[in-house]
Amino acid sequence: MPFATSFDGTKIHYQVVGQGNKPIFFIMGLGVDMRGWMFQVQHFSKKYKVYLIDNRGVGKTDTPSKPFTTEDMAKDIYYVMQKENVEKANFVGASMGGMILQKFAALFPDKVENLVLACTLAKLTDHEKELMKKGFKFIKGIDVDVNNEEMIKNLLLQTIEADPERIFNFLSKNIFDPVFFEQNKDFIINFFKDYLKDGFSVSGFMKQVWAILNHDSTEDLPKITARTLVITGDADKMVPPEKSLFIHQKIKNSQLKIIKGGSHAFIFERYEEFNYEIEKFIESN
Repeated sequence: MPFATSFDGTKIHYQVVGQGNKPIFFIMGLGVDMRGWMFQVQHFSKKYKVYLIDNRGVGKTDTPSKPFTTEDMAKDIYYVMQKENVEKANFVGASMGGMILQKFAALFPDKVENLVLACTLAKLTDHEKELMKKGFKFIKGIDVDVNNEEMIKNLLLQTIEADPERIFNFLSKNIFDPVFFEQNKDFIINFFKDYLKDGFSVSGFMKQVWAILNHDSTEDLPKITARTLVITGDADKMVPPEKSLFIHQKIKNSQLKIIKGGSHAFIFERYEEFNYEIEKFIESN
């Protein structure tokens, strides 16, 4: 398992898949490790050299004792590139991963060939911050301030087993398209259960939440010079499409693509269409 040491000593876990000569990095969103890109790896590893990173706080990457920011996670990518001797690459980020890449593209403009920002935003409003905080209280009786990893993980697993409808309702109303979720319920729930057992860190998750709540790239967007595809779904309830429109308007060299009927999880539900749009954009350069 390869690791890179970041600026503050955090060990960053990453993987390299494929033998192509075009490097492409995939940066995942809140609380999920590199396994979230399963449908992109299958496609892009045939032609590209795919780099997958566990963001700090998830998977096999360290969880620092102190809070961290999206800018810190952007710097983590740079140190992986240094370790692998990658001078320039294509980048794809979803949700929080898109926030990280906004910071990265502004900090390291010479490292970015093409940039894809999916279902993401530049900054949460105060109202959205409050809604986000309330959203994490949907599991009754779990105190995220209790520093006991195993206890909270067990409670989460017990909730999935004993009260699955609570989880189903949250995911189908906020993340997934309800029809897709109903048709693929077992697969999705098993994915989350497996992840809770191996790769999920409560403290890491909450530190990523803190990073999102404090993220602000409004001043960074005009500094992004790379060709950029801003892509979202018009049925995204978690990050509404107007957030992508704002990003598109602020990045001079950008295109906006809206997936009709796409939810916040369209990279998963509509992966063939998403992969096609990424590849079309990159190859058109």
